[in-house]
Amino acid sequence: MTRTESNGGWAVIPAGFRILVVGSTDTCRSPLAARILQRELDDRAPGEFAVSSAGTKAVMGRPAVVEVLELAARRNIRLHGFVASEFDEAAALETDLILVMDRVIRREVVNRVPQALRFTFTLREFARILPTIRPERLAAPAGRWQSLAALAPRYRTAPRGDGSDDDVIDPLFRSLRTFERMGSQIDKAVSTIGHWEVQEHVYGGPG
Repeated sequence: MTRTESNGGWAVIPAGFRILVVGSTDTCRSPLAARILQRELDDRAPGEFAVSSAGTKAVMGRPAVVEVLELAARRNIRLHGFVASEFDEAAALETDLILVMDRVIRREVVNRVPQALRFTFTLREFARILPTIRPERLAAPAGRWQSLAALAPRYRTAPRGDGSDDDVIDPLFRSLRTFERMGSQIDKAVSTIGHWEVQEHVYGGPG
């Protein structure tokens, strides 16, 4: 991690920003979400972000499921050739932000890597609280997101109702309509994240 705390605030050392998207098998929700998020952030700030995916129960080398390949293709995203990766505890600690697909996976990640508690959110939870956090002005994207990752735990709030609105639905072995719903949930959350990245900040580059 590149964050250090000083005098009650945060001294941030920008060095690119790494996001790990975690699902269960890493053949369905997480690869699609990671690719959509990578494209969104590249459109906003090329070269500033590295988004990867993994699964807590992944079998290394498995491809994305056919339904997800089709959903990706409709979004002009290529997932052919993608293979699943296992969630790795050591690698998680080198990540700046972990976005998981649902609350069950979040508990598993935090149980395996307790130090990751402060920077692990479900994707939809993160999108829900993000609009309440004011972007740091005059910072480059990587630095702005380092500050965001440090501040975000303070803005956690309980979800409404049973909490399922913070989960991306798992469509595996379910209907095509469920896959479509999953894709829509990811699209909406990523759009919110992309909007936050461009709102209310002014960055003129070095000098």
